Amino acid sequence: MYHLLVHYGENSWAKSPATISKDRFLEYTDNEILSRFSELNEERINELKEFPALFMCETEESPTFLGKITRIRDRGNNLVINFERIAEVPDIAKGAIPNISVALDIHDFEFHRTHWAIKDEDLYSILANNGVITQTQVLLSNIATGNVINAINLSPDTAGGFNNQQIFIVHGHDDLAKNDVRQYVQDIGKEPIILHMQASSGMTIIEKIGHYSNVGFAIVLYTECDIGTKKDSLIFKRRARQNVVFEHGYLIGKIGRARVVALVKGDVETPNDISGVVYVKMTNDESWKEEINNELRSCGYL
Repeated sequence: MYHLLVHYGENSWAKSPATISKDRFLEYTDNEILSRFSELNEERINELKEFPALFMCETEESPTFLGKITRIRDRGNNLVINFERIAEVPDIAKGAIPNISVALDIHDFEFHRTHWAIKDEDLYSILANNGVITQTQVLLSNIATGNVINAINLSPDTAGGFNNQQIFIVHGHDDLAKNDVRQYVQDIGKEPIILHMQASSGMTIIEKIGHYSNVGFAIVLYTECDIGTKKDSLIFKRRARQNVVFEHGYLIGKIGRARVVALVKGDVETPNDISGVVYVKMTNDESWKEEINNELRSCGYL
């Protein structure tokens, strides 16, 4: 998920803070995201500050750059935004963003209108996969925005067993669900471990999963990220990302079936060849939290 901030006039993002009219906030934004952030309380503002931001001028009158929002203030009809550039990433060449606008979920007319949208796409991955920035710059950007936790904090507890102060979270592309689960974990006094926010330190993905999953409990998010079907069938079903299913099985094997809960949001097909797996429905009434609390109590986590 990322912010798209478009402003009128050359050098309109030349210095912080900047102002955007409230009636332009959340334009061209998915309804679920719009509903979540329509009321900007402290919790939602803190959540917004975690997303990377793409700062553009209308018709690219000035160079586009990556940055982060550091403060949001409500000033009547306007929102005042403090921001910082990601110094590790150079300005983006004119035309580079319009060329990949479909992947970034940006409509053509958005380049000609001052507004603030929130897009449900992985900004860094799309930019890197299309050669706009390098993988090294992605890593530097994550470090600059505080999205890397030092591995020294993730060692097992002194008893030599699982680290019972941490809960591993496996997720797909639904950042809203991921953030809800992360907030829940923090609210019960535990540390959420999210793989993409951890330092790679030269490890492969499988090595990284193994290194950071030395915990006593895991929550696996099954969200409507992909669609699939059997060969020669025209009946498609919504599925979780393949990495989610893989990591689910890996964690069951590593820490035990009783210590892994699958949290299902929406109408998602779940694996039918893993018997005895705990599936919890992620409902709007948040009853899922108490269901997970029960599982945590049975494992001695609460």
